[in-house]
Amino acid sequence: MSDHDLIVVGGGPAGSAVATLLARKGHRVTLLERETFPRFQIGESLLPYNNDLLRELGVWDEVAAQGFVEKHGAEFTTGTGGPRATFRFSRTLEEKYWKTFQVTRAVFDEILLRNAARNGVQVREGAAVRDVDLSDPARAKVSGVTSDGEPFELEGRFVLDASGLGNVVGRKVGGRVEDAVLRKVSFFAHYEGVAPNGEDIEAGNTVIVAIRGAWFWMIPLTATTTSVGIVVERDHAKSCGLSPQELLEQSIASTPYVAQRMTGARRVSEVHARKDFSYSMAKPFGTNYALVGDSAGFLDPIFSTGVFVAMKSAELVAPALDDYLRTGSQAGFRAYTKALRRALARYFEFIENFYHREFLEVFLQPSERFGLLDPVIGVLAGRIFDRNRDWFKLRFFFWLVRMQKLFSVIAPEISWAALPEPARRHAHASEGSLA
Repeated sequence: MSDHDLIVVGGGPAGSAVATLLARKGHRVTLLERETFPRFQIGESLLPYNNDLLRELGVWDEVAAQGFVEKHGAEFTTGTGGPRATFRFSRTLEEKYWKTFQVTRAVFDEILLRNAARNGVQVREGAAVRDVDLSDPARAKVSGVTSDGEPFELEGRFVLDASGLGNVVGRKVGGRVEDAVLRKVSFFAHYEGVAPNGEDIEAGNTVIVAIRGAWFWMIPLTATTTSVGIVVERDHAKSCGLSPQELLEQSIASTPYVAQRMTGARRVSEVHARKDFSYSMAKPFGTNYALVGDSAGFLDPIFSTGVFVAMKSAELVAPALDDYLRTGSQAGFRAYTKALRRALARYFEFIENFYHREFLEVFLQPSERFGLLDPVIGVLAGRIFDRNRDWFKLRFFFWLVRMQKLFSVIAPEISWAALPEPARRHAHASEGSLA
């Protein structure tokens, strides 16, 4: 008999959430996390449709008490400062989704992990999983090493991969399909002294700044600290001849909207780099494993989907796990896979189109006469997993984008050539290389 019903690999939002939900059902759950919390993590912006699960997990009040910056919407503009669109959640959503938070992930993730332990999960930090044996369909074995160098091996009836981009189980089973278009790299840091985005409730909004072939995020984390990052094509990062710090800071300086808000700002962290290669997994579940969060699929972070998709996928897979552990049925995993793939496909369509002029012209200049504000705000808030909700209106939105591309009659044109591009070293300078 296995010592564990469920072994969860990874203690981020997805792993902590699903571990908590399964432990509450009476299952023996062990969570293995390679790091010791608190630890730094990127992806600071939540979506309102996180709120329900935070309340179900019992952490809403604790999260709200941290003094995190409140987020009431999302804003998008171009590098020249216009056109500009503000999508306030209260315009179309129920009151319980009018706000969410910009979080410090070290604090937020630790709240979720400690909550899992309070709910009966055996949490083991500093336990890095190195291998998974799935050869016996009735059980799974995981092995690894602790932060003290001690090897360990555990056996359970089922293993859930919530290891994020580490994709421990996913790499074992294979079937990773990378998006041929969204091969991006991000460079980011924290800054003090960034000018606020207005003085009312919009000050806490995420601001996305589009330039040609790239985009910036500006996320207020505290009253004084802002996360600023740029997402560029991988090929540009490799060929531009600049270090990560140079690429970020020179791109800031050459983008009028960002530069103006950062006049006098001071960087207070190192510049981090991350490969934002969007992908999906062909086999998100098997007889003794399932993938959740970034392990099941990763999205370019334009729409701040990281924590939301991680926790929503955890919420969706939990009843499937409970049913399997009680009855042996995997029907719930098939339903989970369909729902996850459908939602990711909707996001992929928005994200891939975001890099094109005609999409930005329609998106940044929304006309309420087409009735599209509600479905677009729904996407930005995380209302994406409902099979039928908004489907027709979103199809109409993308039809308008196609008409804009062909005839430029839906919205005023953006002066594409006037937009900045990500920085590169002058042609006469020697070229460098970025991983």
